[in-house]
Amino acid sequence: MRKLCIALFVSLMAGQAAMADNDRTQAEAEFFSLLEGYLAQYKPLWLESQQAWWEANVAGSDEAVARKKVADKAVVKLHSDRDMFARLKSLTEGGQVRDVALARQLNIMYRSFLRGQADPELLDRIVELEADVEQLFNNHRSKLGDKTLSENDIRQILSTTKDSAEAEAAWKGYMEIGVKEEANLRELVGLRNKLAKQLGFKNYYSMSLSLQEIVEEDFLKLFDELDELTRKPFEGIKAGIDSSQAKRFGIEVSELRPWHFNDLFFQEAPADGEIDLDALFKGVDLIAMTRKYYAGMGMPCEDIIKRSDLYEKPGKSSHAFCNDMNREGDIRVLCNLKENLYWADTLVHEVGHAVYDKYIRRELPFLLRSASHSITTEGIAMMYGAMVKHPDFLVNVRGLKAEEAEDVCMAAANMLRREKVLFSRWTQVMVRFEYGMYNDPDQNLGKLWWDLKKKYQLLNPPETVDRPDYAAKLHVLSAPVYYHSYLMGDLFAAQVRHHVATKVLGLGSAVETSFQGQPKAGTYFKEQVFGPGNLYPWHELTKRATGEPLTAKYFAEQFVD
Repeated sequence: MRKLCIALFVSLMAGQAAMADNDRTQAEAEFFSLLEGYLAQYKPLWLESQQAWWEANVAGSDEAVARKKVADKAVVKLHSDRDMFARLKSLTEGGQVRDVALARQLNIMYRSFLRGQADPELLDRIVELEADVEQLFNNHRSKLGDKTLSENDIRQILSTTKDSAEAEAAWKGYMEIGVKEEANLRELVGLRNKLAKQLGFKNYYSMSLSLQEIVEEDFLKLFDELDELTRKPFEGIKAGIDSSQAKRFGIEVSELRPWHFNDLFFQEAPADGEIDLDALFKGVDLIAMTRKYYAGMGMPCEDIIKRSDLYEKPGKSSHAFCNDMNREGDIRVLCNLKENLYWADTLVHEVGHAVYDKYIRRELPFLLRSASHSITTEGIAMMYGAMVKHPDFLVNVRGLKAEEAEDVCMAAANMLRREKVLFSRWTQVMVRFEYGMYNDPDQNLGKLWWDLKKKYQLLNPPETVDRPDYAAKLHVLSAPVYYHSYLMGDLFAAQVRHHVATKVLGLGSAVETSFQGQPKAGTYFKEQVFGPGNLYPWHELTKRATGEPLTAKYFAEQFVD
């Protein structure tokens, strides 16, 4: 089956490369001409935007932010061409572009230009605001007394202090970014909804799902199913966390508030208190560890590491991401590494994105040299990142001594299960909040936020729910209608992991391996998941790679049951 898929892919690519004009249908010839003209304008703008975005995040440069705005506005203007959109729409509805690679590029262009048919001034304002929001987040530092603290500093306090007042002050200090951003968010929501309505959609959320090739009704059913699957297991997990955190702070369970859970948004599982998993990575060279892991799968990442920016410095974004600068091999990771579990996971996660991009086949056309969807690349990255808690990884990559392994590995495995279930509940909050916000932006968003956090995360709210804490989550402002990709990515990754473990490696279950030292697994990833790039929609790639549509059953097998 695998050899047949590769042969088909090579045939498709060779066919497109060799296809003479007189071998194409009239519609295909017309589209190919449009495509060449479009790429001549689009590629330089896209490349400039990528470079400026990297510089803006590494150095917090106002000049780079301004350059990115100029490039992004030019892309918006390019995609607002109404004559081009009319031709793309006619070709799409005509159904005569049948070559697989050409048809996929037509689909991508059509969806890109559809968004651009809104009012140009409206689109420009959205670009301006989104760039300003990112810069404000990049430059934000929290005030705690006379100290100015980075996000890493706040995380450190929340994860280590036993002083309830200190935890509260640190958490509220960070949430002040929400106060700064609230007006920007409300303006963005209004502008995005206006854009969607101009294009014939009921709101921005519905439009975004449609442009991501996601059916809204199926999407909501999937999240309802996940709610049912995880509700009871989460209740048990949360009760254990409550007991542990109340003991740590010397308070009653009923007194627990959002700042008592080690994390700004309770999206990560606190350590259970018995074994300090952060200590496992103290003194560990996280870069060498990551190199070793990927090299063992036959996916060396030395070239990626050399181009990356991995440690804190003034003006630099406090977050982490991977950036494919040119779709030609210049792939970089931004991190702010510390020797702890969070950054061990994060580095392996971001390099997961990077190797995905690295092994997309270069013979693909430029528009197809990207991941099939955020669902697929986020899923793969989260799968790899989570492996730092897998016994196989801890012993054979981290280098844990055999006598240390048993208790630590059990704690790590329990933490991974708790983490996946807990993250699924947090994602429910993000999905339902954005869905509610774009459907009814005039409601009390603070109340909506804390009602959802109570329902899905079982968190008691702070003393007031009128604070705009929701605006302290960067994704809500600058990556709208994206967060579902993480959880749907977890489902995708669980399905792929099951397939590789049982069908490719012949193991009894997915949880038996972290894929360390398994080049056969690496070959599967490179050929069946990464290689096709965006040649197929995410749901078709899922079926081709695993033999069945996306399902929650493998996630349940691995992390819930």
